[in-house]
Amino acid sequence: MSLVLPAPIWRRIAASIYDGLLLLALWMVAALVDTWVRDAFGGLPRTRLAFQILLFLVGLGFFGYSWTRGGQTLGMRVWRLRVRRADGAALRWPIAGLRYAVMLLTWFALLLPALMQLPGLAAHVHAERVIIVSLAYSTVAALAMLLDRRRRAPCDWAARTEVVVEPKAAAVE
Repeated sequence: MSLVLPAPIWRRIAASIYDGLLLLALWMVAALVDTWVRDAFGGLPRTRLAFQILLFLVGLGFFGYSWTRGGQTLGMRVWRLRVRRADGAALRWPIAGLRYAVMLLTWFALLLPALMQLPGLAAHVHAERVIIVSLAYSTVAALAMLLDRRRRAPCDWAARTEVVVEPKAAAVE
């Protein structure tokens, strides 16, 4: 039996960047398919909420499938990380969905200060408050991860999961 180590934060960030780029690519394909389908049916109107739900479901499909079928996304596989429940068991879809939703909110909070610099948003009356709240949440989440002995992120706390380092594969002779 091997020792289970919590994933270092730098490895989680590296895997998150990898997976974030994959998610962005999936969202771009979903937007393209959505446009083609709408054009094929005579230019059906697109509502913002319906499009946001589509993008959420595409991401849920990617992360949920990966986490329930082996506990690894492509980025996690590259960095030898695995997500699992606190008792060591694999994730089920409801837990994967909760974890994905909280993870998405955390990513959004982390990226929001940069997004608020866009011309249409920078002039918003509550822009400063939004940035302050976003930075406060991101700072508290990062400090909590650093202080937690299992290096859990907000999505791990909400879903009662943890991310661990996978042992190196034994060399085959």
